[in-house]
Amino acid sequence: MWDALLSAGSQTLQPGVVWAVVCALPVGLLFGLLPGLSGLTAMAVLIPFVYGMDGFAGLAFLLTAHAVVSTGGSVTAILLGIPGSPPNAATVVDGVPLRNAGFGGTAVGAALTASAVGGVFGALVLLVLLPVLRPVILMFGPAETFLLSLMGLTFLAAVGAGSPAKGLFAGAFGIFISFIGYEPVSGVPRYWFDYDYLLDGLRLIPLALGLFAIPELVALASGGSLEQSKGDLPGKQLFDGCKAVFSRMGLVLRSSAIGSIIGIIPGVGGETAPFVAYAAARQSDKNPERYGTGIIEGVIAPEASNNAKEGGALVPTLVFGVPGSSGMALLLGAFLVLGLQPGPNFLRDHLDIGLGLVLILAVVNVLAAGLMLALTPLLARVVNVPPRLLVPFLLTLALLGAYSTENNMQDVLFTFVFGAVGLACVRFGFNRAALLLGFVLGPAVERYLEIALNIYGPAFIVRPICLILIALMVIALAAPKLTARLRRRPA
Repeated sequence: MWDALLSAGSQTLQPGVVWAVVCALPVGLLFGLLPGLSGLTAMAVLIPFVYGMDGFAGLAFLLTAHAVVSTGGSVTAILLGIPGSPPNAATVVDGVPLRNAGFGGTAVGAALTASAVGGVFGALVLLVLLPVLRPVILMFGPAETFLLSLMGLTFLAAVGAGSPAKGLFAGAFGIFISFIGYEPVSGVPRYWFDYDYLLDGLRLIPLALGLFAIPELVALASGGSLEQSKGDLPGKQLFDGCKAVFSRMGLVLRSSAIGSIIGIIPGVGGETAPFVAYAAARQSDKNPERYGTGIIEGVIAPEASNNAKEGGALVPTLVFGVPGSSGMALLLGAFLVLGLQPGPNFLRDHLDIGLGLVLILAVVNVLAAGLMLALTPLLARVVNVPPRLLVPFLLTLALLGAYSTENNMQDVLFTFVFGAVGLACVRFGFNRAALLLGFVLGPAVERYLEIALNIYGPAFIVRPICLILIALMVIALAAPKLTARLRRRPA
């Protein structure tokens, strides 16, 4: 193990690897800053560049670009209210109220620092688990994965402030629209209304951009949510945000652990982790009603889990050759392009490469946060740009992000369709984050439920891990009411 770690360190310091990381870092941050360009898009665009590269350098190049996308996206989510990538949507909930209250610098400093700490935590989890996790992952079959996904759905009412009933309704609507297209097991098309575009289902990027970008741009054009926070983000605010993270290390570590665990389980989806971490932070807080009004904990929790999930997602990718997320699926393709085959034999023959990727993951998260902290005062000047100039530019970027996913103009059309849905959610108080979370988790819940029923029948719920997950869901749902009753009880 130690020999492999020393070999990994020496490989990481090779000039070709260092150069690959230096080139990929700003590219990944740029993909995060531009609305709609996710880590998956970054991977897809950059894979052709690894042809002919050394195997480890090529993997370092792609992993660096993918791992830092969410770090760049957090700045866009806070300053503009538009998630740079779908996982950053959870940061909008408290990031924008903080910005509007004049604490945008504090929010950005906290988000970037939490991202760095979460990324290092995820890398450490990967370092510890790579040699020992294989038996544990084998314990999670379709039944356990279904209940893990369902556990994410139980947090729908807790994501953000507002009416839990409206949050559940928004989540249910998200689940329903995730059913559009081919049924995953039988292949029968559903709810497609003889419209060919819907056969493959709705796309995540147009949905996320429509729900979050369009309402924010409409608000900006009509009088400006950004107008409320004009001015530079002073260095003191950034420093205060950094301090806020280290004074809340319990929250950071819990959120990072949630991100790592969700990243490890294939099929749950990387976009889920920030929402679950946010909901867990809200449920464990003594005053959960503060969430959604602009508190720093609402920024720290999702951003810590956001970057920690990448270390978790690498575990099944390297151990079994089963991608832990859609981005890891492309990285798996890059392994094959570079002549490497992930799986148990990979760890036996190339443990040094796996550990090298751990080191890369830890280092680039810290470098990305430092670079963004240095650039934030410059990027923050965007809030001083007149809305008549800013809105067309941002709308163009958002629509380009929607179009670039599939090079399909109908994605642009559906960005406006979901923009109308997002405006309705804002107008009537429905939770947009819950809708997005329902959409992300819906396919996993349906797919794994059907497989679990076919294999085990209804008795799958009495499997040991399933019982533990059910107990955790019951506790999560009952905790807020029990806590409220205890607070009302006279001392």
